[in-house]
Amino acid sequence: MATPSVILPSARKFLVVAAALLLVLGICACRRGSKNANANGGTSAGDNSDPEKSKREAQALVVQGKELYKNDQDEQAAKAFENAIRLQPDLPEAHLRLGMAYAALERKPEADDSYRKAIELYKKLIQSNPKDAESFFNLGEAYSFLHSDEEAARNYRQATRLRPDDEEAFYQLGMAEIRLAHYPEATATLKKALELDPDDYRATDAIETAKEGAQRIKEGKKHAEDMLKKEQENENANGNANTNSNSSGRPTPKRTPAPPKRSPAKPQ
Repeated sequence: MATPSVILPSARKFLVVAAALLLVLGICACRRGSKNANANGGTSAGDNSDPEKSKREAQALVVQGKELYKNDQDEQAAKAFENAIRLQPDLPEAHLRLGMAYAALERKPEADDSYRKAIELYKKLIQSNPKDAESFFNLGEAYSFLHSDEEAARNYRQATRLRPDDEEAFYQLGMAEIRLAHYPEATATLKKALELDPDDYRATDAIETAKEGAQRIKEGKKHAEDMLKKEQENENANGNANTNSNSSGRPTPKRTPAPPKRSPAKPQ
């Protein structure tokens, strides 16, 4: 009868230890799951209850994504921007940058959708703050990526008005003017960019491109004027030849001449 009294405490001790181990494992699993959710961009009820924290985290992800994009890590950059949008869906720069990452990954439909969403959000920002130069510049970028050069130039131009020392805005405006074949305007704008940053070789090269474009237009106009002049000279020459030809030829009667009258027959 002594044996059971020895076995029971041992079994009880084993069960207590096992229960403790299971509890520890459960806590670790919960923590690991929480970390994985955060790493994958998942948000918890606590995140949603603290909008300022979500905003800060989203902006940090945008900064991280920009650095990844700069280093040609486009896939990772896209994921960072996607996570930022999950945290803050109305963050326009996240949509703009995501479009750029998608474009680098040759995912054009998704890129265009992201640019359009960025345009929608930047327009709302501008409505609430018409003097937001950065929003005008980024709006110009989104339109430029969509090849809407008229709209891009309009927004870049407003950015330069609001921030006259923004060399990049002047440069991008000049490039939009070149694409629109507004070469004199492009040259003036790019010269302003060079005044702000004399070392910007991009502006120097772009001025040469604008000058070449202006020269092509000038030559094209001269060629068109010469061709028109030659056509007029040919028409005049043909007109004179036709006049001379008609004057030396046989005149055309206005009506057919009547047959000559015949004398009446003499009676037999």
